[in-house]
Amino acid sequence: MPPNSSQTSFLLRGSGLLVVLLVFWWFALVNPLLLLLRGSAEICWGIFVNHAGKLIAETPAGDWSLRVPVEFTMPASSREPAPVRIHSIDFDVARTEAIAFTFSLPVYWAIVLAAPGIRRNLRALVLGSIAVTAVETILFLAFAEISAHNVAAQWSRQQADLSGWILRFGYHLVVDVVPYVAPFFIALGIHRELRRQIFRSGDPETAAVSADRPEHSNRNKRRLQ
Repeated sequence: MPPNSSQTSFLLRGSGLLVVLLVFWWFALVNPLLLLLRGSAEICWGIFVNHAGKLIAETPAGDWSLRVPVEFTMPASSREPAPVRIHSIDFDVARTEAIAFTFSLPVYWAIVLAAPGIRRNLRALVLGSIAVTAVETILFLAFAEISAHNVAAQWSRQQADLSGWILRFGYHLVVDVVPYVAPFFIALGIHRELRRQIFRSGDPETAAVSADRPEHSNRNKRRLQ
């Protein structure tokens, strides 16, 4: 059997499971996962941000309206002759944008269920799902903060080149990078057998022979003694 046959089987199983789970996610799990995301985000918001008001309110169209506390001053303008102190920013997030923060969970399930070992899969499935949900919640909160600071920087007209670049880079990581790579890193960190299968080198039979050599040498030493 070729050395990479197990990797090929894993990729085929993972690809098939990914298609099935993404279809199941889109038609059956989007609404429950959005409720989970909203609830976990509100809980973390209340604990860590220590803000009395709610973060998320749903609009009649099904989008999310976010209120993020941001302290800044708007400069005087033709409409406002004096500077105005702003304490929070309200902005809407399209439902499709919020759905993107639930995408990582079915991807993680496909990776773990394609891995060998049923018992290890069940344990990794539960622990990893909790970890992925926590990461998605943190990413959504970071998205809300970055978006609010982007709006504040535009309104205050005080966006420096460095701070603007940091905000754009952070937004890119939170929206376009981490949600897609986090399931793979979490799966590799939790599932030991999957990590061995992906990163092992050489022929498994050769590895088994080399692993047996220390045992044979120990037996020879005992016989000599």
